[in-house]
Amino acid sequence: MTTNAPRRQFAAYGSVLTMAAVLLLGGCQVSTHSPSDDETNPQEGLSAALTPTAGGTQSGNDSKASTEQYTDLWQKIAASDAIALPDHKEIDYFLKLHSSRMLFTKAAPGAAEPWLYDIVTRLEQRNMPLELALLPIVESAYNPASRGAGVAGLWQLASQTGRNFKLRVNKSFDGRLDHIASTEATLDYLQHLHDMFGNDWISAVAAYNIGEGNFGNAVERSRRKGKATDFYSLGLSRKQVPTVYKWLALVDIVRDPKALAQSFPPIDNRQVLARELAPNGVSLKQIAAKSGIAEKELKKLNPAFRTGAVPTKGEYWINLPLDAADSFANAKGSMTADAKNVEVKDDDGEKPRRYVVKSGDTLGGIAKRNGVKLQALLSANGLKKDSVIRPGQTLKLP
Repeated sequence: MTTNAPRRQFAAYGSVLTMAAVLLLGGCQVSTHSPSDDETNPQEGLSAALTPTAGGTQSGNDSKASTEQYTDLWQKIAASDAIALPDHKEIDYFLKLHSSRMLFTKAAPGAAEPWLYDIVTRLEQRNMPLELALLPIVESAYNPASRGAGVAGLWQLASQTGRNFKLRVNKSFDGRLDHIASTEATLDYLQHLHDMFGNDWISAVAAYNIGEGNFGNAVERSRRKGKATDFYSLGLSRKQVPTVYKWLALVDIVRDPKALAQSFPPIDNRQVLARELAPNGVSLKQIAAKSGIAEKELKKLNPAFRTGAVPTKGEYWINLPLDAADSFANAKGSMTADAKNVEVKDDDGEKPRRYVVKSGDTLGGIAKRNGVKLQALLSANGLKKDSVIRPGQTLKLP
């Protein structure tokens, strides 16, 4: 196989690899920018049949990573070869840390098995780098129920970021914990950042890591100094953007056959979960019983349902083992709603107000026209008075 990105040599491994929790330190910053203004149900417009079989057609990466060629999804991601890896001291830092302290092991990659096929499929559909499927290892150890300081899910999204990208986040359902809904939202956001910052995926991940306002300020500082504005030219350290360098180290490891074999248990390149439209008001306990699976297993596959039941309004999709899909379909009509299960409003009680930046706008002018204080506008969006705003950006109005 011919590779386009420079290959790097990985440090020698020990005979046994175990994992340190350091891997989980990455986290997504709050996004205030969105290509869309309307919040909808997290699965609205998605089909249970979106996930193709292993022989399906894919967009992009056809010559490098055809669906039929790779039986292991990790090998398929490695073959994508869409992210260039230069020799870099900060990447080397995490490679050495992995070699000496076993930073990345089988624990997080192994946890990806229920979710990875769907994520890789959606990256292919969008013609985005398959290496982005490694980000949840850094963010959450591939645990969809993971929660951090104001963030949650596989991609560790903040609630406002999720809402900006059409996720429902309330007391009964948290779309950040749904692997399909959160992936769609995250990929929308990453594509937005890619387009904003020079069509560069590494810059997109960096902005995702520290917030687009902060990353935009770093770009502007470099521009004022007459320097290049690509990610590596900004000189950001691993302390400033830890997620980026951990992710790039992971990309390097996956591309090394020996490292891949030692750290990444194979995951079959095939569909694992069925995805079915759930009846409103029905408890997960009832769905599990009718589908012939354990309630604990069903809840593990569907952590987004926070009350143990499907809300009474809107469309919601539920994940099921493939062998339980027929039983669910046959019993669906006999399921009865729980009278105690009621729909609740979003945690903030209303949709957030937003403003799309127009040519010639200034932060002060936006604040004045919308009747808000400048400092409140800056704080709501993680900006400073001298932050650069661009036409098309979406700002949250406090």
